Amino acid sequence: MSARMKKHPIEEDLSSSILYVEDGQNTYAIPVSVAKIYKIKPKKAVHRKGNVSSEDVFKELREESSKASSLLRGLRHRENLSQVEFAKKIKVTQANLSKMECGHRPIGKTIAKRIEKVFGTHYKYFLE
Repeated sequence: MSARMKKHPIEEDLSSSILYVEDGQNTYAIPVSVAKIYKIKPKKAVHRKGNVSSEDVFKELREESSKASSLLRGLRHRENLSQVEFAKKIKVTQANLSKMECGHRPIGKTIAKRIEKVFGTHYKYFLE
């Protein structure tokens, strides 16, 4: 490569544009450009010698999902059903099921009793 040519982007040092995130025993190398998309304003600053735990980064996402919605999603995965198949069995739309699994819509008593009837789980587990 001649002195007048620009350095090829692949040959540049990428070590400064990588963010390392630790999650338990795993460490992930994430491009800073990707991490910027998911940047949030923390309520209080977290200062730890350059490391941030996954609990700190994804705390708000974890709080959005309720116990009932997690149980619903877990039941669907246990039964190895898609959202469409599961929704048909409990007679709701796939969109409503998705909202219930994400915690954006509560699981009502009527739907909880349908789940109990079809899958044999106690309906009160799905009520908050």
